[in-house]
Amino acid sequence: MTSVMPFRGDKMTVRAFISVDLDRNENIVEFASALKRAEPTLKVVDPGQIHITLKFLGETDEKKVPAIGDVLREAARGIPPFTISFKGAGAFPSMNRIRVIWVGVNDVLPLATIAGRLDERLADLGITREARPFAPHITIARARSDAPHPALRQIIHDRKDMEFGVQEIKTIRLKRSILTRCGPEYHTLEEVTLS
Repeated sequence: MTSVMPFRGDKMTVRAFISVDLDRNENIVEFASALKRAEPTLKVVDPGQIHITLKFLGETDEKKVPAIGDVLREAARGIPPFTISFKGAGAFPSMNRIRVIWVGVNDVLPLATIAGRLDERLADLGITREARPFAPHITIARARSDAPHPALRQIIHDRKDMEFGVQEIKTIRLKRSILTRCGPEYHTLEEVTLS
């Protein structure tokens, strides 16, 4: 376990989430670029910030961060590094109302195990349990409106069965999200290495 970013300043809460950070993936970069060319108003995720969210915490009391770090270590216990694959693309809430464009994640049992443990143990800290089952995905872009996007639909459809690559997962991280005019900035607060 490595504590990466100390707390400073007078802010009493942090906007936080727990994630698996992903390496830059050229197939995903190409997909995002094609989407942006087709619809310049899309908010495309920075390729250096793509991740899989295991648990979104929202505004969290800074005083809970050490305890959340303990939960992270507990959730990762006994899970060695593992490989996931990225396959397929789609949109939430539907292809007719595109708001979020995603790439699918396969081989997710270790991720689901960690996410389930996090959800259960964080509830003891007063953090709300997830209402929906864990459905890992990589958010690639967000649309600013529900307007019909025929060009986007075609680009996504062309990649609905595409294999985007694989990655070995070795760490999980507690991240702080700072919203700026240029988009979110993420800072690692705690990092746990799988072993």
